[in-house]
Amino acid sequence: MNNKKTYIFLLITIIWSWTFWAIGLNYLTDGINQESIEKFLIFFFTGLYGPTISGIVTALIFDGLNGVLNLFKKVFIWNIPFKNYLYIILLPIFFILIGIGLYKIFIGDIGSFDIAAFLSIPTVLWAGLYAGPLGEEIGWRGFLLPELQKKYSNLKSAIIIGVIWFIWHIPLWWAPFGTLVSGESISFLPVITYFIMLMCLSIIITWLVINSKGSVLVAILFHLSINAGIALLFFPELNVDFKKVHLLSSIGMILFTGILIAKNKLKTSVNNGFK
Repeated sequence: MNNKKTYIFLLITIIWSWTFWAIGLNYLTDGINQESIEKFLIFFFTGLYGPTISGIVTALIFDGLNGVLNLFKKVFIWNIPFKNYLYIILLPIFFILIGIGLYKIFIGDIGSFDIAAFLSIPTVLWAGLYAGPLGEEIGWRGFLLPELQKKYSNLKSAIIIGVIWFIWHIPLWWAPFGTLVSGESISFLPVITYFIMLMCLSIIITWLVINSKGSVLVAILFHLSINAGIALLFFPELNVDFKKVHLLSSIGMILFTGILIAKNKLKTSVNNGFK
C-alpha cells in the first residue's frame, strides 16, 4: 500500500466534503425555510462527491490517465454471478422488513400496506442514484478498498473503510437530513447504532465487490438499494418514523454480517476471507 497515496485521498475527500457541507450548513443558521434549504442542497450534493472526486484526482496524480481509466472501468463490470444481483435487491428488503417487524412489536402500528408503491420505485431509485452511490463508491470501494487490500485483509480493509465512512458523515449530523442521526437531537444510542450499521454495510459491500470481480457497479447498486429503502415505501404511514425503522434494520445487518464472518472464517493475512 502506498501510504502517501492513501493519505492524500483521505485529505482531499475530507477537505472537499466538509468544506462544502460547512458552507451549506451556514445557510441554515438563521432558520430552515425554502430558500435556505435550496442553497443548502447545492452544497450538500456537491460535498457528497468528495470520495469520488478525490479518487479520480489521486489516481491521476499517482497513476496518470491510465489510473483514472482503470478506476472507471470498475464501474462497468456487470458480468458477475446472478446471485449477487439478487443480493443487491433482496438484502436491503430483508433488512427493512426486520426493522418494520421490530417497530410493530416494540413501538406501534405500522399502518396499511400500499400496493401502489410499486409505481414509485423507479422514481425513488433514479433520484437516489446521483446522491451517495455515485458520489461515494468510486472513491470508497473503487479507489480506497483495493489500496488497503495491498496491506490488510479483506475484513480489516472493510472495517477501516467503515470507520472512515462514519467519520466522513459527522458534519451531516447537524444537517436536517443526510444521515440517520440528522435532524434529531444527537444522543449515544442513535450514533452507536449508526456506526454499527455503517460497519456492517462496509463489510457486506466489500464481500459483494470481492465476489463480483472488483465491480464498483455492484457497490453503487447496493448502496442505492440500501438508501432507497424500497420495502418501506409500501408502508406510507411509517414515513414519519422512517429513521427508527432504518435504525432497527441494523439488527438484520448485524445478523447477516455475523453469518458472513463466521461462514468465511476471515483471517488476518492479506486478501484472505470472503472466498
